[in-house]
Amino acid sequence: MRSEWLEHMKKKSWYLIYIIVVLALVLIPFAGMSVAATDETTENKELAELPELKKDGKWNVNYLSELGGYFEEHFAFRQELVAANSVLRGKVLGVSASDQVVVGKDDWLYYAGTLDDYFGENLMSERGLSNAVFNLGLMQQYIEGKGSKFVLTIAPNKNSVYSEYMPTNYVRADENNYSRIVPLLQEAGISFVELSEMFKSSKEPLYLRGDSHWDNKGAVLACKRLMDALGIQYDISWNSSFEVRKEHIGDLANMLYSVAVETEENIYYDRPQIYAYVNDVESVEDDWIETINPNGHGTLLMFRDSFGNSMLPFLANEFERGYFSRLVPYNLGNLEEHQIGYVVVERVERRISFFAEQPPVMEAPVRMLKNLSAAATDTTISLKQDGSWYVVEGILDPDYVGPDTKVYVSVRTDAGESAAYEAFHTSVEEEDGWNDYGYKLYLRGTSVPKGTAYIDVIFAEGDTQVLAKTQEVMIKED
Repeated sequence: MRSEWLEHMKKKSWYLIYIIVVLALVLIPFAGMSVAATDETTENKELAELPELKKDGKWNVNYLSELGGYFEEHFAFRQELVAANSVLRGKVLGVSASDQVVVGKDDWLYYAGTLDDYFGENLMSERGLSNAVFNLGLMQQYIEGKGSKFVLTIAPNKNSVYSEYMPTNYVRADENNYSRIVPLLQEAGISFVELSEMFKSSKEPLYLRGDSHWDNKGAVLACKRLMDALGIQYDISWNSSFEVRKEHIGDLANMLYSVAVETEENIYYDRPQIYAYVNDVESVEDDWIETINPNGHGTLLMFRDSFGNSMLPFLANEFERGYFSRLVPYNLGNLEEHQIGYVVVERVERRISFFAEQPPVMEAPVRMLKNLSAAATDTTISLKQDGSWYVVEGILDPDYVGPDTKVYVSVRTDAGESAAYEAFHTSVEEEDGWNDYGYKLYLRGTSVPKGTAYIDVIFAEGDTQVLAKTQEVMIKED
């Protein structure tokens, strides 16, 4: 009996120890708030504030729920515990703790925002793709009309190049927006630099494992392809000397592992930085960056996204003047002011729809009107002023618009004075989804008559021009 009693007490002791340990682990995050509360986060949000018992002299009926929310974001060692959970799930179990990051094989990480392209889901409509190509064509026409050279490139999604490291159960589609738009760009004569095949054919990875972007070697190869397309000569040997340093923190790794993130290797070239910044620049993430290099040649205007960050130092070293913009919509109004010789547009594959959604700010091209007939359509017209520009936009009546229909907008006065301009074709997000029958154009204030005016929307196809809608507007003097 005594031995059974001792054995029973021994088990109870272990139960008690277990309960004490569990309670201690549970209480540490709470008790530790007095000395190690979490007041900063790597997440892109503001932390909850400590709630008050009374608000505006009244009892706060949501106090307990708000207090719970405060504790969830401020408990002690939160960053470390979240990171430990992410590392355990990601590196041991191969499962992502973030809905923004996909954990692939061999520690490869992918941005979840590229999965629609990968799976071939939620693709642009045929007209949406046509809108994007049409707008790029008008953009190229405008730039070349000003005497500048134009080139477009699309930075491939990481999983478009390195699909072999994606999770086994993720099956890649045969078709996506990129595969569909490339032949359309070629058919339309758009000056386009294709990068995807170059990256796929490389024997070494040119994207970073823990990042959504290419490494510095990939950036240099992309820059060379662009300069070849622009007809610019450069020293092909300058990037032969480099070193590999393990100091890069990937955006995806940082998003997933936060304080437990590990650095990874990247290539760093020995070529000195010859260019200098003209404006105040905090980092290559800035929306507008101007550079100068007395040893460079020509003037570059580059519209870019985050893939252009690693390209900027190499391009700035080649051009006498560089203007690098992340602002949208693209502004082409200053081509002549800065005497731009070269215009580069770089956009990531997952945002191809941008070209249909956000046409550039530029003076709409003038067109001739002839032999107008009229039709009663449900086309809409909106006029607004945006700085020194007037914006005319609306939705077309799809019953009167075919694949080759162009949209002209005429602005006339009571005196009969008129001018007609060609509009961009846009895709507009509405409550029930995307409408690919939008149109939009920009007019300088000096091109718009003041006082009472009439805006006409005209559908043009071949020799046929149809007046689809007229709206009277009042344009005030500046």
